Amino acid sequence: MADSDVRPARRHRHAHRPPAVVNRLILAVLRSRRLHGLLDGQLCEVRYRAADGRAVSLPVLYAVAGERYVVLVGDASDKCWWRHFRRPAEVQVCRGGRCRTGLGRVVPRGDPAFGPAAQAYARRHRVLVGPDDQLLVLDLPAAAST
Repeated sequence: MADSDVRPARRHRHAHRPPAVVNRLILAVLRSRRLHGLLDGQLCEVRYRAADGRAVSLPVLYAVAGERYVVLVGDASDKCWWRHFRRPAEVQVCRGGRCRTGLGRVVPRGDPAFGPAAQAYARRHRVLVGPDDQLLVLDLPAAAST
């Protein structure tokens, strides 16, 4: 696709929270040996331990920038899960039947990592970061080669 063929990014959109049953179904597909390929190109599973110790698993849209995964939390004021990452916290990213552990954090607009992360997400999903959105970066160590 030539640069002139790239569709412009969407500025206005609302991230509607799917019912819990939809998230469970998506996670089941992502964890399936046979079916995960249907969604791996767009979605990954993010796992972390909440402050109260419970395990949290969520399907999220992502973009890749090197060894970093970028997650846009649309309409962030309506959601709570991302607040766990206001301070860097351990996170596990599962995709393609493999899980990698790293560090997740919210990237504020003044952070030098914000621009490249927002650009990577916009390129991948053609969505611009809105005023009520938050960006998370999930830094994962390089996968070990065998």
